[in-house]
Amino acid sequence: MKISICIPQYNRIQFLLKNLQIIARQTYSDIEVVVSDDCSTDDTEAKMTALLGSYRYKLIYHRFTTNQGYDRNLRKSIELASGEYVIVVGNDDTINDAYDLGILVDFLLANNKPEIGFANFIEEGSSVKFKRANITSVLGTGREIALNYYSCFSFVGGILFRRDKFLEFNTDRYDGSIYSQIYLATFMVSKGCRLFSISEEMVIKDIQVEDVQRNSYRDTLIRKWKDYRKSDGGLPSVIHVLVSAMKDANVDSQQIIYRIFRKIYFSTLPFWVLDYKSNKAFPNAVSIIHGMYPPSVGDYHLLSFFNRVKIIFLYLFMSIGALLFPVFVFRKLKGTIYNLIKKR
Repeated sequence: MKISICIPQYNRIQFLLKNLQIIARQTYSDIEVVVSDDCSTDDTEAKMTALLGSYRYKLIYHRFTTNQGYDRNLRKSIELASGEYVIVVGNDDTINDAYDLGILVDFLLANNKPEIGFANFIEEGSSVKFKRANITSVLGTGREIALNYYSCFSFVGGILFRRDKFLEFNTDRYDGSIYSQIYLATFMVSKGCRLFSISEEMVIKDIQVEDVQRNSYRDTLIRKWKDYRKSDGGLPSVIHVLVSAMKDANVDSQQIIYRIFRKIYFSTLPFWVLDYKSNKAFPNAVSIIHGMYPPSVGDYHLLSFFNRVKIIFLYLFMSIGALLFPVFVFRKLKGTIYNLIKKR
C-alpha cells in the first residue's frame, strides 16, 4: 500500500528540509512525499528542484505562481498524491522516525481500510505528548462521532485520509477559513465515512533547526495595552465550518448548533485565555474574550433565544474563571488539560 506524505509549504525552507531528512529515515518502502508550494518568497523552489533527483522516496513538487492561501494549498497537496492513503504534516512538523508506517498499513488493512483518521503527536525536544487519540481503533461514523471528535482535526499534522474518499468530498467552499480540514472531516464522518485514531505518536510537532529562529504565534501576541485590539483566534470560523458541515450533511438541528457553541465556549475559549496568560500576554487574553462576545459571532443568530441566553451565561462564567485561574497551575497541567479537552 502506497502512503503519500503531503506537505503544504510556504517559506521556512530550513524546516522543510529537516522535515524531509527525518521522513527519509522511515523503513517502510512504499512512500511518496508531496510538497505543494504556495508561491514561497524564499529559496524553496531552488532547494526542492535540487533535491528532486536524489531524495530517497518519490518526491513530487508543485509550485503555485500566485499565493492561494492555506486551505487551497493543503487540498492541492492531497490532490497531487497518488497513494491510497495520505498523511498531512506541516512544513515544520514531520513523521516520527520512531514510528514505523508499516504498522499503520497493517492496521488499515486489518480494519477494512477506514476512510479518515488522526494520530497523536509529540513536540521535538519535549516530553509532552498530545493525546487526541486514546486508542488505536476504528471509532465509528455518523453525526455523534463527528461532533465528538471534530476538535482532533484543528492541528493538521497527523491527519489521514483515504485519498479516494477525500477526492469524493473535496470542495473549495471553505478556502480562506483556515479550517477546511475540520469542515471536510466533520462532513465526511457525518455522511458515513469511518473515523479511526492512532494512539502512537506518529508526528513530531515543531521541529527545531539549529541557528534558525522559529516564527511562532507567540510572537504576534498582544502584550502591551497600547497595542490592544479585538481578536477572536479564528474561533468564529471553526463554529461556521462545523455548522455548515452539519447542514450540508442534513443532520443540523437546534440541539447540534447549541452543542457546537457550548464546546467552543466551555473548553476552547478558556484554554486559549489561559494559554495567552501563561505567555505573559494578558491583554491578548482579554482581547479574545472581547472578540468572542457571543452576539458578535456570525452564527449566533442561528441559536434559539433560550440557547442564546445559556451561551451568554456560559461565556461570562468561563471567561471570568479563566482570567482568575492561576497561571502556574495551568503551566503544570497544560498537557493534561489539552488531553482532557480531546479525550473521548
